[in-house]
This record gives sequence, structure tokens and C-alpha cells, in this order.
Amino acid sequence: MSYERPQELLKPVRRRFITLTFTVALLLELLPLPVGSTRWLPDVVAILILHWAINQPRRIGVGMAFLIGLIADVATAGLFGQHALAYSITAYLVQLRQRQLVMFNLGQQALVILALLQANQVIMVLVRLASGAAFIGWGYFLPPLVGALLWPLLNKLLLLPYRHHSV
Repeated sequence: MSYERPQELLKPVRRRFITLTFTVALLLELLPLPVGSTRWLPDVVAILILHWAINQPRRIGVGMAFLIGLIADVATAGLFGQHALAYSITAYLVQLRQRQLVMFNLGQQALVILALLQANQVIMVLVRLASGAAFIGWGYFLPPLVGALLWPLLNKLLLLPYRHHSV
């Protein structure tokens, strides 16, 4: 934890902006992508749930993560409840330590996000295996690494509209 600079106060985040970010993320899930690109693309919806659960815990919690997961299940035509279960568990894990996570610098947060995104992937693999599907392969665990690397940039971009700009 860095004590050199004071933490800045942000303007209130509008619900419309949060809704817009999830709408864009779900639309990105629907884009037809080349076959090999899905091996390294992170789950943007999961990253957004983690971001908003850390920065806006009163607006995005376990229940909202579950609802967004159900929408993601319908949108991706996946096993119904798979994303909902994974997203709600990771949102719960964030809520357990949310006050500490806010105080971490972006590098420390990225490590926590990596662990949470990996947990998200493990939950989805276990649900698929329980339903009788074959193991996808170890490459399925690469996208959380890319997501953790993108975390600082995404965090800065999503909070940019809410920083106080002094002229």
C-alpha cells in the first residue's frame, strides 16, 4: 500500500454508465471472431463484474453478478447457469475483501484479478465436466492472464469519466 500520494475522490458513477459497460461487453461476446482468437481473449463480462464489484460494491454484488451471468448464459448459448454460478462466486469473493482491494495498487489488484479470473475458469470447467462434457484443455486457463495484464488499463479507462478535472 502506497502512502506517498493521497487517494483521490471520484465523482459518483451513474447507473447508466455501468449498464452501458455491461451492454457493450455482452455485445462483444456475441461478435463472431476467428477460430484461434478465443484462446487468448479474456472474459470481458467477468472483468467488468470484478471491476464494478470492487469500485461500486453497493451497485454490483452477488445478485447482480448472478443476473448478468444468466444473461451471458443466454447470449452465449452455453450451459444455463454456468456463467451465473461462476460470476456470483467471484463477486462474493470480491465482497469478502473489497475494502482491502480498493487500497491495493493496480499491480496488486491485477494479481488478485488473475486469481479470481482463474477461479472463474475453474468453476466453469467443473460445471462442464459435471454435465458430461470433455475437458477443454489447459489453454482454457490462458485468458485470465491476459485479463490480469489488461486490468490496469481497463481500470483507468473506466474511472476516467469520474475523475475531477481541474482546469
